[in-house]
Amino acid sequence: MATTLTLDQMEELLAIHEMAEFNLDIDGTLATLVENPVYEFPALNWHVEGLEAVRETYVRLLHGGDVRNFWAEKRTHAITAAGSLIREAHVFFDDENGVRTTGSYNVVMDFEGDKIKAERMYMDTGFARTVAQFFGPDFGEIPGVSRLTDKFPPPVPRLDRAAAHAADSNH
Repeated sequence: MATTLTLDQMEELLAIHEMAEFNLDIDGTLATLVENPVYEFPALNWHVEGLEAVRETYVRLLHGGDVRNFWAEKRTHAITAAGSLIREAHVFFDDENGVRTTGSYNVVMDFEGDKIKAERMYMDTGFARTVAQFFGPDFGEIPGVSRLTDKFPPPVPRLDRAAAHAADSNH
């Protein structure tokens, strides 16, 4: 089922979701998600699927965000033709030496009905390094967590790119 949420409704749901995150309310955060959410962290090569795997992701991420005092400021919100919300933000946090740092991320959020179905978070290298520290070396052992590259489709064969573009400019 797709979503019919407007940008205002998506932002309202996101505000509820983020309020729960900043209050370290994992159950409140999860209440904004579908029953089988999917999260991806391409900079870290992680694919997280299922409520329990996402719960453990939040346990680690929210704790880390509290320790490092994460704060984000929206730069852009936009809706894609497919109904996804794209959020670009600056993120502020204390690095491993306690120095206040500015990073950035983009997240693409998919919705189903009136809930968040998926998030794909693209982080700059400094923020990704910090998040990786909180996920820890055992993150891939959590049931439902796998390498994102294991989910990729097989590569397309080599092709004449000019001809392929002429035949299908919507690639």
